[in-house]
Formats: sequence, C-alpha cells, structure tokens
Amino acid sequence: MLYGVLFTGGTIVSGSAFGPLDTTQYGQLQITAEELIARDPTLFNVSQLAVSNWTSEAGSTGTSDPLVMNMTRFTHDALCSEDSDIDGAVYTHGTNSLEETAFLLDLLVNCESPKPIVGIGAMRPFTALSFDGDANFFQGVALAASPASRGRGVLVAFSDRILSGFWLTKMVPNFADGFGATAGGDLGAFINNRPYFFNTPSTPIQKFEFDLGTVNAHSSFPALPKVDILYAAREFDGYSALDAMGRGTEGVVIAGTGNGGLVNGDDQIEEAFDKGLYVVVGTRSPYGASTPALFPKLAKAGYIHVIQARIMLQLAIASGFSQNRTIELFEGSLREAIGQPFEYEE
Repeated sequence: MLYGVLFTGGTIVSGSAFGPLDTTQYGQLQITAEELIARDPTLFNVSQLAVSNWTSEAGSTGTSDPLVMNMTRFTHDALCSEDSDIDGAVYTHGTNSLEETAFLLDLLVNCESPKPIVGIGAMRPFTALSFDGDANFFQGVALAASPASRGRGVLVAFSDRILSGFWLTKMVPNFADGFGATAGGDLGAFINNRPYFFNTPSTPIQKFEFDLGTVNAHSSFPALPKVDILYAAREFDGYSALDAMGRGTEGVVIAGTGNGGLVNGDDQIEEAFDKGLYVVVGTRSPYGASTPALFPKLAKAGYIHVIQARIMLQLAIASGFSQNRTIELFEGSLREAIGQPFEYEE
C-alpha cells in the first residue's frame, strides 16, 4: 500500500537550540520529512510512503490560500484520478492552522471511491521532553492505512484521539492534547497505536461537497475570495463591514454573541448586505449553534465555528452561490430540524 505524505512543516519538524525544556521559543533547528520518517523504522511495517514537499517560510500561521489550494488540487489529482496508485494521504501541518486546512480538504477532495486523508502535527518541538510528534505521525499513517477510515472524510490523529477534520479546532495553544471538536465529539481512539472507531462512518449534516473545478475557475484562483472575520464585542460598530467591503472583501463572518446576536450595527450590516456583501453570523462561544432567524437576512452558521464558516463562505462565493443560496447552505439542515421554513425578506 502506497500513501502520500504532504509535508508542510510545522512544530513536528522544528527543534530548539535552547534545550529540551523549551517548548515556546523553538524554530532554530529543522529536520526534513525523510528525517522525521527515519526516526521510526516501524512506519514501514504499516505502509510505503511517498513524500511531497509543501513547506513555506511563513509557518502555519502565515499559510496562504494559494499554497493550500494548490496542495488541495495536487491531493485531489493524486487520489482521485483514474490511474491513481496512491491509497491515501497524510499531511503534516503546523497546528496554528491545521484545522483550516483539514476543513478545506474535507469540502474539496471527495473521490468517487473514498480514500483516507489524515492530518497530523505536534505541540512540542522534536528536541523537547516527551516529544509528541513521533506518536502522532505513526498514528496518522496507521489511520490512513486502516480500511475503517474510508468514507469518513478528512481525519486528524492527535494525542491518541481520532478527530473529524470538519469539526476540528485548536482548543488550547500549549497542551499536548490541544485539539478537540466543536461538535460531534471524538470519532475514535488509538489502542496500542492502532485506530479504533466508536461508530460506523457518517457525514456531518452541515457538510457540503464543493466542486474543485468550479472553485478553481473563479477569478480569485489560486487564492480564494477575500472573506474577513469580525468580532461582535460590546459596542460593535457595523461600519467595520462597510470598511472591509471598501478594501475588496466579498464576505464577512461575524462572531456574534450568544446564539448569533449582533450587539449593534444592524443598519450598517444590512446596508453592506444590500450592496452585495455576503454575511454569515456565527457565535463567539466555543460550542453550540448560531440559530436561524424567522426572516433571514443574514446567514447563521449553525454549529460551524467561525473559522470554518469563513472557509465555507469563501468556497460558496467561488462557486457562484447567491446570497440567498448561501443562507440555505448554512441554515438548511438546521431549519429542517426545527421545522422552520425559509421566509426571505424582500
């Protein structure tokens, strides 16, 4: 079995010149993908690995849309082409934006015959005491090689846990067990470094599979349409949406209060919407839903976290969705659940 390793770098291949106690000021030392693999010869008992290098100088915090979109297209071609001999893929990633790449891949790489894609990273540099990267990397490869991983979308192996790429978020910036799910919970766990799933495969209700060719045909390619995240704190000024629009922003995702409320600025947000700005309102809370309004003017993100909602909105705009269809994209399944039909304001 042959598996692709999409190598984007990150903490997992970073070391510190300050010794094994340092877990915050590292980066002076680096190892390659081949050196990371060579640290654990037992990997070759699980699969054969083919490395593709996607590193950048910016680190995961500065990972650009063009880089990730080109990597997504490469992954799609490698896994989904008729003559593909790749059985799945593992990608190493800095943890600061691991969740964003996982979500993007989950919505765009959907082969007719599903193949596993697994994200992995590390919270500690390879020079640190109890470096977590070796175990995460092995478990990621084992997860990709497991037949039970097929049909589950993008997965993430982290700290003995199996997580959905759709619901993934970085909960804590400096714990080894730093990742969790905003909804849906863990999909499984590792026992003796082998994957064990709690349930049979299923698909998140709010997931929408976009057509990669359509997205690539948008004028923004290889980037994505510009979408900003605004934070609705006390005395939130809706003029920020109009200002963003003046800088070329095509959409905004607002982290609203409670279940998606706007403190102030409703008139300005509505003005921006009427001028063509796409608006999605999520919640500032780490869990729970931004629930639909009876007369939708703005899309509510439901259970999708604002970081992921931004990516979904980018893909919707690139796919030519109207503002009303975008509302349906985010709210449709939630409205079905609560028996609330769409009643668009004119």
